[in-house]
Amino acid sequence: MGKKLILFIFVLFLMPSVAIAWCTEPSAPYSKPNKPSVPFCVNEWNNTHSCSDFEISSYNNSIRSYNNEINNYIRDLQNYVNDASSYASCEIESID
Repeated sequence: MGKKLILFIFVLFLMPSVAIAWCTEPSAPYSKPNKPSVPFCVNEWNNTHSCSDFEISSYNNSIRSYNNEINNYIRDLQNYVNDASSYASCEIESID
């Protein structure tokens, strides 16, 4: 068993780095979150509403949740851009 391991390590060092390199293609983030729709009790045309406090509170909570989802989506997009750059560099290095 020891001789096989030494032979494997020896062959591994003789192989070009291209054979060892493995570039993992990044996957894009999931779809962008949907913005909550304005409650039916809001008249956007006249800039008035007939909403209850509960409806306003619920809508505000939905907006806060949406903002958190957007921030996570932006972070995921930035990670995707960074991973895509690393992937492109890896592919370029594997060509040499």
